[in-house]
Amino acid sequence: MPSAAASREDVDMSEIKIERNHQLGSSEARKRVDGLEAKLKEKYGVTLEWKGNVANVKGSGVSGTLAVEDAKVAVNLKLGLLLRPLAGKIKEGLEHQVNKALA
Repeated sequence: MPSAAASREDVDMSEIKIERNHQLGSSEARKRVDGLEAKLKEKYGVTLEWKGNVANVKGSGVSGTLAVEDAKVAVNLKLGLLLRPLAGKIKEGLEHQVNKALA
């Protein structure tokens, strides 16, 4: 029985999901989120490849998406084994950066 709980925790620890509502419209929110790319690259070594209002996030030990909608920004990341212990700090940093960009 403990193995089922442990595997569920591993899945939770390997994923970061952040959603923030905004009233900026997708165009303005996209401009503001674009400013995050340099910070994310410097701090986490990731790059964003945009297709419309959805960016594929890629880096060593991390992958996912960043989506900008009319009233919401959503970040969904999967962390590799080496980054899992840092999931809490990474999520906290990303939340701060997204909140700051949308303020």
